[in-house]
Amino acid sequence: MTLRDESSSDGGASAPSDTSALYRLLVESVRDYAIFVLDPRGHVMTWNAGAEHLKGYASHEILGRHFSVFYPETEQDPDKPALELETAARDGRYEEEGWRVRRDGSAFWASVILTALRDESGELIGYAKITRDLSERKAAEEQGRRLAAESAARTEAQRRNDELDRINLQLHQQRLELEVQTEEAQSLTEELEQTNEQLQDLVIEAEESRAAAEAAERFTSGILNSIADPFVVHDSEWRFQYINERAAEIFGWSGHEGRSMIGAVVWDAYPEIVGSVYEREMRRAARERVPVSFEAHHLQRAEWSSLHCYPLADGGLATQWRDITARKRAEQSARYLARASEVLGSSLDYERTLAELAQIVVPELADWCTVDIVSDEGPSRQLAVAHANPEKVRWASLLAERYPPNANATTGSPNVIRTGKPELYPEIPDELLAASAIDDEHLRIIREVGIRSAIVVPLVAQDRVLGALSLIAAESGRRYQAADLELAMELARRAAMAVDNARLHRAELKARIAAERANRAKSDFLAVMSHELRTPLNAIAGYAQILEMGLHGPITPGQQEALERIGRAQRHLLGLINNVLNLTRIETGRVEYNIRPVLISSVLADLSSLVQPQFAAREIELVTILPEDAGAEPCYVAVDREKLIQILTNLLGNAAKFTPPGGRVELALMADDADPRMAIIRVRDTGPGIPADKLDVIFEPFVQLERSLTTPAEGTGLGLAISRDLARGMHGDLHAEREPGEGANLILTLPRANAPDL
Repeated sequence: MTLRDESSSDGGASAPSDTSALYRLLVESVRDYAIFVLDPRGHVMTWNAGAEHLKGYASHEILGRHFSVFYPETEQDPDKPALELETAARDGRYEEEGWRVRRDGSAFWASVILTALRDESGELIGYAKITRDLSERKAAEEQGRRLAAESAARTEAQRRNDELDRINLQLHQQRLELEVQTEEAQSLTEELEQTNEQLQDLVIEAEESRAAAEAAERFTSGILNSIADPFVVHDSEWRFQYINERAAEIFGWSGHEGRSMIGAVVWDAYPEIVGSVYEREMRRAARERVPVSFEAHHLQRAEWSSLHCYPLADGGLATQWRDITARKRAEQSARYLARASEVLGSSLDYERTLAELAQIVVPELADWCTVDIVSDEGPSRQLAVAHANPEKVRWASLLAERYPPNANATTGSPNVIRTGKPELYPEIPDELLAASAIDDEHLRIIREVGIRSAIVVPLVAQDRVLGALSLIAAESGRRYQAADLELAMELARRAAMAVDNARLHRAELKARIAAERANRAKSDFLAVMSHELRTPLNAIAGYAQILEMGLHGPITPGQQEALERIGRAQRHLLGLINNVLNLTRIETGRVEYNIRPVLISSVLADLSSLVQPQFAAREIELVTILPEDAGAEPCYVAVDREKLIQILTNLLGNAAKFTPPGGRVELALMADDADPRMAIIRVRDTGPGIPADKLDVIFEPFVQLERSLTTPAEGTGLGLAISRDLARGMHGDLHAEREPGEGANLILTLPRANAPDL
């Protein structure tokens, strides 16, 4: 595409030499683009200010050198410069982005365009090369300044053309006068011949200047059209003066159509931007004579652009822009998805959160938003409908009641819920509205809504369709595209996850309530059975004692031994039943605690004397360890004394059961270094110890742990479970630690108390 000079009012052709100067000025003054000419072998012939600025070479340092000097040493293909020349010569143009180096060795990422230059006969005369540093985005500003200089140069060129025309006219008049006066003044012949020779020289010079101007125009047009960004120039009356090829491509113009737009007024060519941010900011840049940058959304094309407007010296405006739709869509998606996640995660009441989700997408993403949900019974129902106007929301709800959706419909939310497949309608023709209408009145109403575009996506979780989300464009005139469908699908996925989690939580809550009821029934049963079993066991003990006392006659030694065994079995069974009864009391919260300050040393002393016979019978040493400092304050804990004795009896009984004969059990009182408000009672034995993976399991009810293959399992496995529950009931705790080679180590922590007042 070439620029045309239309400033001459009489339709006459403009002088090309002025255009050549204009283009030379434009090329040589560019600083954000390195623009230079290579000879056919790739040697630098020209060097503009942008090249010196970008690459760091002065013209005397680079002219005549091969352009491969701009490639980094790390370039893997040493023949790449030659291949670029070959490609440009063959295709007319070579374009790429890659690493280049400056004179100081620093590397930069560049956009490179190499264009073959040919004379009128088609012979290759060299190459035009444009390099752009992509880290700098000031090309549009430089273009504006260059165009201002071009306008001034064009004015000067017109003046020179007018001067040439005046000289030509004068020469022509002089020649006529000389012809008339030939007979009268033969003496003027030599002067006339000399004048004719001068005239011929001027004509030859003008033709050469015109040819050079046309070549410069082609050369500069090639440079401007190779700029990747769309670029246009308007005069002071908002008429198009220049449109580069990229802008024509964006506008959808062919070469002929693009040329025909020169002179057209932008507001007439694009009436949809009148009154928009485009018009406001472009007029501001022209009115205030300041560069203006802004971002704008073209609703009909669903595109975002970043525009830069630069005022020109002649009152016109240069505008360059870039498509930023992808970035804006990503920002918008991230914003809405974050807000949606916040709303959906704020509550397990999914009916409320889905209604809030519908509210946040209007009016920016949709004019209407509806959410349909599949109920537990099966059929779907409209859970939420949102619009910026509350009156329209009420109207839509009444319309849904009057015309409920057809579950067998082949389009819309019923079809999406049935098939699980999303639907995208960039354009909704009237035929589709008519096909979905129930009757004429329904068709009239939906036509009045003015639906232009729509998206319907399923709410899917765990391969089940839970409902559908619908986004509808009406009065805004937006048109949905594939990117909008992706955002809607992600919104629907997060909404479906929230619905599924809420339903799972409700199901889990119901199951937990049922389990708690079952557990209470079990505890009640165990409590009743424990009481019922104790009665016959007490009877067994009573009758065994009567027999031992000889009230029914003398007994033999063998019978005496049998009665003792019956007694031991009865006491063991009664202990097991008491443990079960204690556990049910703890689980049902029926255990009462008499908390008061208790001196631990007295409890340990009483306990040692109580269990000493059991340890002596098994030949196990029981050692009680108290703080060594005789002057230390007595240690009181806030506990129920009977419950504390029950806990320690269980712990010592466990230690005795798993400690082999000749072993040792320590019962020690210690300070809690981590929390001075607590006291520690440690029971440690020299048995086989507790496996590392069982340190927590042993405190579960009905768990028995054989720490030795030779140790028989006895009891119900409730002792440690009851002991920990009792400790926690007194605001303490019980846990196990493992010390390799040192047996089991059980730690009981209890809250300290002040000494009671005497």
